[in-house]
Amino acid sequence: MFIRTGTHLLKTLAKAAAVAAAIVSIAPAAQAESPFHTGVWQLNTPGGPKGLVVSDWLVFEDGLPKRWLYRRAGTNDENQFDFFTRTMGDSGYTPAGIRVYRTGDNAMKYTLSVKGEEPVEVSAVRLSIPDFENSCLSVEKKGKRFFGSWNGTKGSTLKKLKVGQNSITIDGKSRKISIEEVRVGRMGIMEDGKPLAFLTDAGGDYAVLQWFRPGVSVEQMRDREREILDFQAEEIVRNPGGDCDRQIASRLKAMK
Repeated sequence: MFIRTGTHLLKTLAKAAAVAAAIVSIAPAAQAESPFHTGVWQLNTPGGPKGLVVSDWLVFEDGLPKRWLYRRAGTNDENQFDFFTRTMGDSGYTPAGIRVYRTGDNAMKYTLSVKGEEPVEVSAVRLSIPDFENSCLSVEKKGKRFFGSWNGTKGSTLKKLKVGQNSITIDGKSRKISIEEVRVGRMGIMEDGKPLAFLTDAGGDYAVLQWFRPGVSVEQMRDREREILDFQAEEIVRNPGGDCDRQIASRLKAMK
């Protein structure tokens, strides 16, 4: 989950088998404003400072959004936030949880708990702006950015995506669709009245096109209480005009 450096602490995640689940009840990660964890952080590990980049819903790794965060309902107070995690492309939760414990306005304890292993806890200090209205990693108040052109990434099979009010075009092939906001930071896409995909704001310069498996109902697509975890595919796309990657890189240079 650590971006660019420090991935060794989370290599166990890549080896862990996903827990099978289709739709699981959770509390949505994005609320009225971006949560405390959103931003660029310096983790103070025994091996030295490591960078951590987190949007409202995702932890980044190697420059791209990688691990979905699902807040544990009923386990959060003013300062403590517990999350289930899911690796992009997995069909259920990864057997590793994350805890963020606020120790100051711009400081926290960050704990990774892999099933069957001792939790790893480190302190962290914020390197980025905490204000969600100015944070490029926030998904708040950015609904209009869904429409327009996106480029494929190493986390996608498509090369170009264009999203309009009534169509999506993928690598030159267009499909007629309807699109609606189903929650902050997420659009539901339907074709011929049937759910086709989510386009979910990943924070930063990125979004994820999440193709539904057959059988997902309109009610399930619109349900804000129960999260769909099992997708036919998840494709990471990038806003070609985005400058958040540059801002993240600048913040990470400030590590001491």
